[in-house]
Amino acid sequence: MGKTKALPAFSFLVLYFFSLYTITSTSLQDDFINCLHENTNVDFPLLETFFAPEKNVSLYKEVLESTAHNLRYVTESMPKPGFIFKPVHESHVQASIICSNQLGLHLRVRSGGHDYEGLSFVSLMETPFILIDLSKLRQISVDIEDNSAWVQTGATIGELYYR
Repeated sequence: MGKTKALPAFSFLVLYFFSLYTITSTSLQDDFINCLHENTNVDFPLLETFFAPEKNVSLYKEVLESTAHNLRYVTESMPKPGFIFKPVHESHVQASIICSNQLGLHLRVRSGGHDYEGLSFVSLMETPFILIDLSKLRQISVDIEDNSAWVQTGATIGELYYR
């Protein structure tokens, strides 16, 4: 008889703590977005640059797994970022670092898809953590006369090779 009374209480506690995590996570996301707006002059469209499990689950999962070479890091048991931000301008990267520092968020960076170890997918050291996906920063500039090249960090090896 004691087990039946404990089960509803346990269920209530689980739901209560889950709702606290969601509220905290959502407020961190909003705080991060507000901080980004304060620290950059270049606008960014939220629907194309910001992905969170609470706001757009299918897109979040698609973006998270888009460059996964090591599938063990995308399993359900591995910790996931609270949200993913895909900057479209260099100033957004700087603002992301400033904001994650101010909000006490651990920052993981994913660039051109050469993360075979999966280090940008998880953070076993600290929670919460966010993922900055630099795949939209992929410009390649080759100057034959100057014998130089500039490559943004989001470029893939294939884009660089065929340039």
